[in-house]
Amino acid sequence: MSKTFIIAFLLGMAGCATSMAAPGKSDLIGSWAVEYIGERPVIDRSPAYITFSEEGRIAGNSSCNQFTGTYELRAGSLEFRNIAMTNKRCHPALMEQESRFLAALQRVAKAQFVKGLLVLLDANDDMLFRASRRLK
Repeated sequence: MSKTFIIAFLLGMAGCATSMAAPGKSDLIGSWAVEYIGERPVIDRSPAYITFSEEGRIAGNSSCNQFTGTYELRAGSLEFRNIAMTNKRCHPALMEQESRFLAALQRVAKAQFVKGLLVLLDANDDMLFRASRRLK
């Protein structure tokens, strides 16, 4: 086996190891469509999303209602604060999903990127949300 092959193989393996990374603030900026809450996928065409601004604000839709608040990101840790939201009623399935969304939002402690997806985790590294970049 040649040295060139071994070096290329090791560099390729190192690239695989970097598929999980803690995001910087600039990585979060923009809107993210929530695909999973915990281990359950969201309802098809669900309006659930989270938008991060450069100014440390979040906004979005928790499946039925709009919400806003602030966030703080430090070395992979993520905290949401001052969450306020509208109070309308929707279809029971969306209301149940919204309850799970809001409960998970309160438990977020970390953020990671895994294969291009934003994954929000609790303090025990359990997945709370998985989201993809939202297309306008």
